[in-house]
Amino acid sequence: MLSDYEEFLRLEKARKIILEILNKKGRDALYDLSGLSGGFLIDEKDKALLNTYIGSSYFAEKVNEYGLKHLGGNEKDKCVGFNRTSSAILATILALKPKKVIHYLPELPGHPSIERSCKIVNAEYFESDNVDEILNKIDKDTLVIITGSTMDLKVVELENFKKVIDTAKNKEAIVFVDDASGARVRLLFNQPPALKLGADLVATSTDKLMEGPRGGLLAGKKELVDKIYIEGTKFGLEAQPPLLAGMYRALKNFSLERVKKAFERAKNFDLSKVEKLNAELKTIDDNINIVYERTPTGFVIKRVHKDDATNIKKLIEIGFNLLEKFGIITITVAGMPGASKSLRIDLTSKDAERIDDSYIINAIIESIKLAFKK
Repeated sequence: MLSDYEEFLRLEKARKIILEILNKKGRDALYDLSGLSGGFLIDEKDKALLNTYIGSSYFAEKVNEYGLKHLGGNEKDKCVGFNRTSSAILATILALKPKKVIHYLPELPGHPSIERSCKIVNAEYFESDNVDEILNKIDKDTLVIITGSTMDLKVVELENFKKVIDTAKNKEAIVFVDDASGARVRLLFNQPPALKLGADLVATSTDKLMEGPRGGLLAGKKELVDKIYIEGTKFGLEAQPPLLAGMYRALKNFSLERVKKAFERAKNFDLSKVEKLNAELKTIDDNINIVYERTPTGFVIKRVHKDDATNIKKLIEIGFNLLEKFGIITITVAGMPGASKSLRIDLTSKDAERIDDSYIINAIIESIKLAFKK
């Protein structure tokens, strides 16, 4: 586990390297495979509306309209924009002030923003990937949070999703779904939007697996969304017109086709070289152990070493090798403090379309070798 200052140094180093590559080789030498590559698709005519009050009026209405379509809302629901999904989570917990927060997710750990928000209001926090543990802890004083897809894109099982929502409804507990990337990923598995499953609230990120800026959408029951949005404005958590404009255009232009193409590419991605390298490196050090999984839109290397501290250190080293030697950007080195250090390769971005599978896998192999073969 890195300290806050170590996280800051990591992020600062990554940004410095990205800037150096950008200045020396240009944008085409960088390949953002983080899954958070986003975009800013505003039209020329949008620029005249970026005034604080005009823009807030116009783009907020567009975000509400297209956000509800994206997230499965109806006429009784509302959708608003926040600076980030983490901002929407914080505003929700500040506004609702729950006595306890019970968090169900398909795989531990949960996103750190949830527990951090709970600490601010002194709410009891419990997270688990065991659905029975979750069901036994829900009562009317609980804010129930469900993560639709983890930071490493492991998707919640629909049956368990429904069980948690149904139990919460029976206990009169509010259900909030953190669907940061899940709002898109779960569609690949024919799962309905969270609001159609009965959730009271849902949040998603407009830069994850879609071409929007780093921002968060919050949708759900109008009275709850209004209460949360008002609380968010007290702390400057709400999205401003330029961000709202980018979010609106991303929602309007969203197509599942790119995600589907990445889904098919990921299924056929040859990872046999990783297996061979793992066997080779074990002859050097038996503590080396490359553990990887396929994800819906790529793959993730979760471990490279049996020791936890060494594992994190090596994953970050590999991430920097990928960036410096091959121009590949990952969350491992460029992500916000507290983000997963797993080495995730996501194939949904436009950058992924500019390089073939062999470039990616060879970059991974060489970067791992550089980290271990001194």
